[in-house]
Amino acid sequence: MPRIANIAAKAAIFCTIVFMLLILYQNIEVVIESESYGVFGWLGAVTAVFGVLILFTKFVSSEKTYIILILAASLFCRFSFALLVQTPVDGDFLLIYNAAKDVIAGNKSWLEKPFFSNWGYLVPYVYYEALIMKLFGSDFALKLLNIAFMVATNMLVYLVSRKLTSPRNAFTAALFYAVYPAPVLLSTVLTNQHISLMFFMLSVYFYIDADSSRNHALLSGLFLFLGNLMRPEAIVIIAAMVVHTLVKTAGNPEWIHIKNKLSGTLTVLAVFAVLTGLSASLFRVTGAAPHGISNNRPEWKFVLGLDTDSKGVYNEEYAYILSISDSELREKEAGKIISESLRKCNSISLFFLEKSKMMWANMETDSWSLRHIQKDRPLWEQYPDFTYKKAIDNIIYFDKAVYILLHILTIIGCIILLITPVSRRHGEFFFVILLLVNYTVYLFIEIQTRYRYFIMPFFFILAASALKGKQGKEEPPVSMSGQDNSNIPVYN
Repeated sequence: MPRIANIAAKAAIFCTIVFMLLILYQNIEVVIESESYGVFGWLGAVTAVFGVLILFTKFVSSEKTYIILILAASLFCRFSFALLVQTPVDGDFLLIYNAAKDVIAGNKSWLEKPFFSNWGYLVPYVYYEALIMKLFGSDFALKLLNIAFMVATNMLVYLVSRKLTSPRNAFTAALFYAVYPAPVLLSTVLTNQHISLMFFMLSVYFYIDADSSRNHALLSGLFLFLGNLMRPEAIVIIAAMVVHTLVKTAGNPEWIHIKNKLSGTLTVLAVFAVLTGLSASLFRVTGAAPHGISNNRPEWKFVLGLDTDSKGVYNEEYAYILSISDSELREKEAGKIISESLRKCNSISLFFLEKSKMMWANMETDSWSLRHIQKDRPLWEQYPDFTYKKAIDNIIYFDKAVYILLHILTIIGCIILLITPVSRRHGEFFFVILLLVNYTVYLFIEIQTRYRYFIMPFFFILAASALKGKQGKEEPPVSMSGQDNSNIPVYN
């Protein structure tokens, strides 16, 4: 069993490396095809800063300084963007926002709109927005809280990384996440991704040592539930937890070891399942969500994701199936559409390659927060040639540079893990599985670059662990005062 578990783990790591090498190649291909050569200049600058940052940690070893710098950089980027950019609420976010205002006014008619009866999982977030606006009387409070959630997520990148490696490496990764533009560009958008990701990060933080702490297992399950209540993406984390636990238990056939490893994960999943069931019943019984809080049209994501004409992006052509109330007929029609789409496709493998390129290699979109900007205007009157478009393009180039460097570091980390006994680095293995599961899911469902938001912090965490090299142990963690604490173990 240990041998089989090790082979299975190595196979999963190898598959993840292949995925990431492909995506790295596709990213460079996109840069060249779009003639966005400024990315390479930014990549050189980012790499240099990365090296300087590593050198900086050799001389400044106070963890208190690390935390202050991470919080300051993260808060400055997000708060400044929120103050400077007044993103109008539109699209689906406007529907949710108006529904929240209806809740405050005591109007329940919004619950019968197809948007909320079909996508019941959005209902809890509507009530969250309504609560905040009722308490503070302003949608700006929602944006301020989003910033708080994002800063907390950034801090959790550091704290989770710290469990896998040293504070120095964790600081380097977390500081880069603080200035990584992709999440910052969404800080003015009233999306449920901010609050959800923070809860998921908390769940992962407590899951890492759930085996040795029942309280941490309970907290992990609780935060996994809260994250899923705001945005239903927990299935990816649950799948990674299950695979991770199976490999850990198979690696040591002793019953006491299996019992300890299973108990933590089972506790997490039990808490999640119980709270999910109770909340669903509560929403129905009270009338707060008469159609439930689940995805009542789950096949729609697959119809979109396996549309070989649109390459998996949103397409109105088959939206008629959403109006089919009978679930069996709807599933049958969805299956028919998917079968026809795949049948007429000349190359299924090429379809998946093109879809992967659109999802994981396309330039970050600025349309969610900057669509209202008149891009041909000069940023400063004194420099008429430097327009908003040029400024935004440079932000996107900087984003792509960080993204490419991140993939290079993560690939290195996975290669190191591939040649290291997995039993010594179970923590890193969990995040590799998380990446692999996420990649696989998006081969089959609808894609857009905004959906990368969920998985990106875990790339930074793996990049941090890559910095410690092949050794299973790092140098002792640094204390808040900057002194070594050799008695504090690094999780492996």
